[in-house]
Amino acid sequence: MLSSSKTDPNHRERWGYSFQWTDKHLPQEEIAALRAHYDELGSAALEKLQAIIGRKNIEINGGANCPFKPELYAILKEHHKEDEVLEQFWAELHSDPVWVDWEQIERAQKFFGRYALANSTAFALQGFIRENSASPGIAEVFARTGGFAIKNLLSRVIETFTWVIQVTTSLESIQPGGEGHISTIRVRLLHASVRQRILKLASTRPEYFPIEKYGAPVNDLDSMHAIVLFCCMPMWDSFPKMGIYPSKQEITDFIALFRYISYVVGSPNEYFETPEKAKAVMETMFLYELEPNKTSKILAHNFIAWLEDQPPPYLSRNFMEAGCRWMNGHDMCDALGLGRPSLYYYAVFAGHNVIVSTMARAQKLIPRLDRFIIQFSRKTLYNAVTDNAHLAGGAGPFDFKFVPSHDEKFGKEVDLLEGRGRKKLPRPVEHVFFGAFLIAVLVGVMLTFGGVKILMGLYGNDALRS
Repeated sequence: MLSSSKTDPNHRERWGYSFQWTDKHLPQEEIAALRAHYDELGSAALEKLQAIIGRKNIEINGGANCPFKPELYAILKEHHKEDEVLEQFWAELHSDPVWVDWEQIERAQKFFGRYALANSTAFALQGFIRENSASPGIAEVFARTGGFAIKNLLSRVIETFTWVIQVTTSLESIQPGGEGHISTIRVRLLHASVRQRILKLASTRPEYFPIEKYGAPVNDLDSMHAIVLFCCMPMWDSFPKMGIYPSKQEITDFIALFRYISYVVGSPNEYFETPEKAKAVMETMFLYELEPNKTSKILAHNFIAWLEDQPPPYLSRNFMEAGCRWMNGHDMCDALGLGRPSLYYYAVFAGHNVIVSTMARAQKLIPRLDRFIIQFSRKTLYNAVTDNAHLAGGAGPFDFKFVPSHDEKFGKEVDLLEGRGRKKLPRPVEHVFFGAFLIAVLVGVMLTFGGVKILMGLYGNDALRS
């Protein structure tokens, strides 16, 4: 899977992606250091918040077995002035780093809406299938928090999409006090809660989560990997595979947005200072962090099994597997145990790419269309996640819904899918994609035929003159 050229010692290739190794890439020693470190301030703030909740529980219930479970952010907002650690945490979250350019952030926010369909495809087929499933440390955390159990997938997808939409919907939303900013703080506290719980279980049974191998759960390397997933993969991997090539300005702006998000979520942000540094981090992750294991196969299986035949698109498993292979390569998909669909489904996914790439080109040529698509995507996606927010469950947004335990079993699931996919369902979306593929082929044939005819005519005229 990993190869380097004998003639070029700096050439690297991993999972079908090739690049030149430079001094901007991370050496293994630096990766190990990032894996060993995590957001200590966030963890300390969580402990302080839990202590406040414990005191309130005694005040309200007299210590009875009727726990007081408020939302962590609400407690932080109310009590941050009462404790030195919480005050430091609050001040960090609400201060603007000197490198933040809010005009640039506002431009960057349009990127997700501009390419909403392509972003959603990349998020599902690369983000969930490859980056979350094939990164062992991240996969093991997901497995222990029930994130890829089929019964919990709807909640995780809705929450993640809600967060992405909130941080990209408007400048006010991502600035301190805005909806997206508050959601990002909640994510940071959720990460601290997950880490605390898993470390507690591992302290009594080390084999539950091998810390010496993966580092602490949700460590700095894991957090950086998540940032890479959202802002680097579209620019240099997933979008080019769909025929979309973001401009230099779009790349610079979007990296800047997620550098700020990295700051708020407590992850090292200096690695995203420039597009060049961010790309080097992404390529380093390709080289060292994508190692599918047994858990990876289960996560990939469960995600596709859950997504199969979900309304309203009613996508088939074959279509999704073709998309995964197109986006991630055969080696990765074989390692994840995915099937090999027929050529028809590759043609269908090619039609998807025809549509998204054609729209991208049209939007660059027609600014009014671009503005309409951005506004339409933002409104449609925001309404969709708002209308379905109740399906996420839990006491509040980014609540710790699934508590890991030693006895929890995790594996491939089929029982919850009984009744789905047993009868042949209409595939209107896939039919549209296949139609786009046929039109593209027809146009290509006509252009080729016309070009040959013109050349033959020119050649014939030259022959007559001679």
